[in-house]
Amino acid sequence: MGRAAHRARRTDGGRAAVAVVPAAIAVIAVGLGSLLTQDGAVAATETWTPTVAESSAPPVASTFGAPNDVHHESDGSLLVADFSANGLLRRAVDGTWSRVAPFGTGAGDVWNPSAVTTTTDGRILVAEAGRPAFTVLGADGTVLSRTAPPARRAVSELAVDGSTVYAAVPGGGTLFTTELGSGTWAAVPGPWTDPSGVALSADGGMLTVSDAGSDEVWQLDRASGAVTSLGFPGDAQTRPRGVAVDDGDVFVVDNGRGAVWALTGGSWTEAFSSAPDGSPLVNPTAVSVGPGRSLVVADYNRQRVVTAVSSGRAVVVPSPAPTTALPTSEPTVDPTVQPTGEPTSAPTSEPTVQPTAAPTSIPTSAPGPEAIPSVTAAVPGAGTEPPGRPATDAAGAGTGAGPADGALVAPAAGQQGDLAWTGAGPVVPALLTATALAGSGVLLGGLTRRRRR
Repeated sequence: MGRAAHRARRTDGGRAAVAVVPAAIAVIAVGLGSLLTQDGAVAATETWTPTVAESSAPPVASTFGAPNDVHHESDGSLLVADFSANGLLRRAVDGTWSRVAPFGTGAGDVWNPSAVTTTTDGRILVAEAGRPAFTVLGADGTVLSRTAPPARRAVSELAVDGSTVYAAVPGGGTLFTTELGSGTWAAVPGPWTDPSGVALSADGGMLTVSDAGSDEVWQLDRASGAVTSLGFPGDAQTRPRGVAVDDGDVFVVDNGRGAVWALTGGSWTEAFSSAPDGSPLVNPTAVSVGPGRSLVVADYNRQRVVTAVSSGRAVVVPSPAPTTALPTSEPTVDPTVQPTGEPTSAPTSEPTVQPTAAPTSIPTSAPGPEAIPSVTAAVPGAGTEPPGRPATDAAGAGTGAGPADGALVAPAAGQQGDLAWTGAGPVVPALLTATALAGSGVLLGGLTRRRRR
């Protein structure tokens, strides 16, 4: 054999060894990754970042009085029920504010609006605590009908599916339902002791109820009647209030601790608890899911509406399956020795140096100059109690027994639990393959060294 051929064979052996070892390392990484996630999956965690805190709605409102409920319409617009001033406001997707119905006692006004939602055909349902009344408005704010409310206490949240309406009334111990136009309400049986928030899934099949009495969140399957406990993380200050749902995920306002919690992937996490400037939420009462899974919160005693943007919904991405093919004798491509481009030396944008909004003062003690609320309507005052809050909550004690603080009950059927590796699956074959590849690399390397001698 000539010297040139001998050098070529030595080079071939070295290249083969170089090709095999990285392949073995890659397969080992895949195998170990499968040990850390479920069935070889990689999970990303969704987070929410407060970006905007609005304490006014120019040009229609110079300041909020006490925003008690928020709700997104089908086109992404936001409705705000300002309990003590301004009435019912709308923020369009482009950020423009308008007044849907003014605050007042007149026939075309809304008096102490405490809850709001919309039907699929665009009608707006409003609970008026000042009259009190259950009112149906047209999309332009025109009053279409007024009937009796479910109770004298202020309604905190409404949900509707077709013609069926649900109403949560804190402090009453009852979840109510009615058919539009009937004028009569009935109790919805269930394990809840103080329903304070209610929401419906997009298909109307699942009813979610936050329970301030037992510090629980419940889900009722309307077809079967089965009720499931979702638990709720909390302590002595916890008071679940408004609730919203989005494609199986649940979002609940903790009115006592000033936070928004998210149940995603089978576990509870705190979504956010402050405005962009770092000032804490104080007695927030409602949350709504907007475009891009943004969360908008009615920060009642800060007299503002806070928006937090999502990093993107958590996804589970399958990892590449480990290969079982034998390595080739030649590397498939030579590694590049130069980077493809120069790294940037400066950040792409400058951080903001000023907060978007400053915290505001305590809500005014009167709902407005022209309105005199009824004695049954709660009115924001020097204290921090939103309308409808049960008197027993002032001592921070619940009225029912629930699971231990922070306990999480097993998710309902069909709901994904925490990501966890549940078996060997493809891991063992992958690691065996990696061992074989590594051995091949060592063997080829040894043969190369022998020939060099």
